[in-house]
Amino acid sequence: MLLDEPLPASISGSGQGWFTRYRRYPVFSAPWAQGRVKVLGGVAVAFLLVALLSMLGFPRQDFPFGAIAHLGVQVFVPLLAGPWLGVAVRRLAWPEAREWLALMGAMSVVVLAVLAFHEFGAPPMKQWIAERTGQVDKDGKRKRIVMMIGVSVSSPDSSASAAAASTCKPGECDENSPMTRLINSASSAVFTFFLAGGAALWGWRRERAGLARLAREEELAQAQAQRREAELRLSVLAAQVEPHFLFNTLAGVRSAIATDPPRASEMIDRLVDYLRAAIPRLRSDGGAQATLGGQLEIVRAYLGLMAARMPRLHFDIDVPAELLAAPCPPLMLISLAENAVKHGVEPKIGPVRVTVQARRTDGGQLEVIVADDGAGFGASAGGSGLGLSNIRERLKQMYPARAALTLRVRPEGGVAAVLSVPME
Repeated sequence: MLLDEPLPASISGSGQGWFTRYRRYPVFSAPWAQGRVKVLGGVAVAFLLVALLSMLGFPRQDFPFGAIAHLGVQVFVPLLAGPWLGVAVRRLAWPEAREWLALMGAMSVVVLAVLAFHEFGAPPMKQWIAERTGQVDKDGKRKRIVMMIGVSVSSPDSSASAAAASTCKPGECDENSPMTRLINSASSAVFTFFLAGGAALWGWRRERAGLARLAREEELAQAQAQRREAELRLSVLAAQVEPHFLFNTLAGVRSAIATDPPRASEMIDRLVDYLRAAIPRLRSDGGAQATLGGQLEIVRAYLGLMAARMPRLHFDIDVPAELLAAPCPPLMLISLAENAVKHGVEPKIGPVRVTVQARRTDGGQLEVIVADDGAGFGASAGGSGLGLSNIRERLKQMYPARAALTLRVRPEGGVAAVLSVPME
């Protein structure tokens, strides 16, 4: 998986809007980090602007310059540092368990850094700002200005509130008490962990699980496609070397031995040529190395054998030499030739011609035409159409929406099968 590429829709979901568009990319990838910073950073900037506008009427000595600077550091440092540390970790491409620990470590480093700043860096920074804005007393100490953001709920009975406050033991109600400091640190750690991308760690786990599931599904689909391809090869092999094919050929040889020995010898030679051309390729893996020239060798040997058996059959193969090296899906042309003989040549009485042509279209497609002037559609009672259905199904698998097999009636009689595939 490429980190900068969008996730499959089955994992990221569909209909992502502007606010969640970054989730289309892998968690802790560069596009994910950029999109997240834009969204959350924009929200944070808008919030700070609203807060500043609400305080425009404050006198200078009461304006919380230091508190705003402190809040800005606490928001924007983890918002920027956390995701990009995660991006650096993911680019290392470590195993899942190690990557998980490294991401947790990166988030923890950001949290600890912000807590350290809150404890040790914020007071000096606020003092420095107070000195330059005149918010110090006669002893040079900064004036304490408290900025509270949120919802405040108080009792209408101020005397009751005062009485409750008077019951606090020394140090318990002080903002510097251990309990108060612990609560503030814990809330700050949770807030920082979220801004740094801590919540995205669970999204990372879901993403890894989804990608693993998708890989298993793709492997299953590939295995099923390979099984269908094997079944197609077997069906083609059975169609071309099935018993009745061999029996009819050998029966023709036996008959010709007594009446026409030269023809019997030619039939044997043609059968040997066909088996020599067909069997190795039918047993091959049907890979992408198959060429148009190699597939035409099988077709030529097959049609030669059929012509020896049926002298009324004539055939032509007219293909430009420059197209012989073009890739061609294996085992398809021989099926079309066998289909032409079985359904066009055999049912017709008298001379029949089968032609095979190929050309390159203007759109860059390889177009192969297997045509006959035989009996045409509906003349043959045999056949289930399974061979053509297998070819169409395999074309969909190999070239989605870029290949086709069409049959059309020829004006001079017979049928033309047109196979169109990309010239890759």
